[in-house]
Amino acid sequence: MPTLPPPRLPAVFARVALVAVALSASIAAPREARALTLLTAGKEASFLDRAGTARDEARIAVRGDTRLAHLPDPRDCSGASGLVVSSYPVATSLVAENLSVDLPCARWRADGRGFRYRSADGDVAIALASGSLAIRVRGGAYRAVAGPVGYAQAWVTLGDERFLVRFHQFSRNDARAVVARRTSRVAADGESAFWETLWGDADRARDAIALLARASAVDRRDGRSRFLLGMMHLQLFGNAVADPRSADDAAKRDLAAAASALRAATPLLWDGARGDSRVPGFAAVATYVEGVVLGDPHGVARGLDALEAAYLANPLFNSFDLIGAVPQSVGPGDPLYRRVLDVLDETLSGSLAFCAGQPEICGNAGMAPHNAEGAFVLFGDIYAKGGRARDAKTWYDAAVALGAGSGWRPEFLAQARARAADVEARVAAYRDGDASNDPPIIGSGSGACSYCHAR
Repeated sequence: MPTLPPPRLPAVFARVALVAVALSASIAAPREARALTLLTAGKEASFLDRAGTARDEARIAVRGDTRLAHLPDPRDCSGASGLVVSSYPVATSLVAENLSVDLPCARWRADGRGFRYRSADGDVAIALASGSLAIRVRGGAYRAVAGPVGYAQAWVTLGDERFLVRFHQFSRNDARAVVARRTSRVAADGESAFWETLWGDADRARDAIALLARASAVDRRDGRSRFLLGMMHLQLFGNAVADPRSADDAAKRDLAAAASALRAATPLLWDGARGDSRVPGFAAVATYVEGVVLGDPHGVARGLDALEAAYLANPLFNSFDLIGAVPQSVGPGDPLYRRVLDVLDETLSGSLAFCAGQPEICGNAGMAPHNAEGAFVLFGDIYAKGGRARDAKTWYDAAVALGAGSGWRPEFLAQARARAADVEARVAAYRDGDASNDPPIIGSGSGACSYCHAR
């Protein structure tokens, strides 16, 4: 297992405080809330990198999505509208902005049951109708998607609403072309049920599982449905279990189903060079936790090896798999906990450079509307269990400061405030040698992924 040299603690204390302040400041103050609508039905896309930038092109389409049944009028000039096309290249594991343009209200025209937009230079064209969306961009300000990618997407903002269409499965994914496979109806419905549950809009976990299982059975190449199926089972396990060593039979079944689905999804979405390098990290979490739950040292070892490999493949994102999975199951004096602290220190030491211009990954601008608040509490919990009260307090305070104005759920904000007010007692409970009174680490037990994802 690779190790990092232990840092000199006084320097680390100062650095952690500096990073906490800087990251908190880098996340924009909350603006007036804009609804996020995920489009999943009948989606397909192609992103072509031809010789000469003027011939580069992207085409994106959504057909038959009921979330487009009632359209905002883009000719209404009271709110700003815009289009962003972006991608997640394997080469960087960071979100790349391929196009960002305003969509002036004066350039929209009514067209039958919908609206059409065309930019002055003709490089951006959008057709919006009941149930459908079509986007074509080329040349000009558009920079070609640099495949292979983990995903590609388009954000369309119309007044107070943001529409997102994201692509994860590709029939071609290389430097010349990224072509997304069309999503089946059952897979689209399953993805919708998954996100409605994760966002807290409705409890559709069992609907999501049934739909995603059907989609997986119908299409042996559908890695995305298998991935979401595994993540839904993992969410149910996390909600039910505060201490993985005390899981009941129902929770164990969810965990086994999660591990199986994620193992099946991984080779379909990531081959070690192409695809989404985040997927093996989640699969590693399920493998490791299942080893802990079953008391299987070989399973634990396989999970740890997989967590380390995932971390090395994508140090920024997959560090959260390691630091999120291990702390609940080992004591603060365990060498594995030293590894967790080292990874967290190493990740945070590079966060300012990595996170510049990455609000989707490092802030709240993506599909986790309270990503930062939840992450800050996790950092505090890890430092508290590691005996570093000053660092824990810094991150708890950062979570409270951000969450107080971001619309974070009151119960989550209250938990962060309680942690900030009682850091020393929390540290003492972890250090007294009695694991039975250890406070839970965020992400385990009721709430689980909701701390970051619930709206």
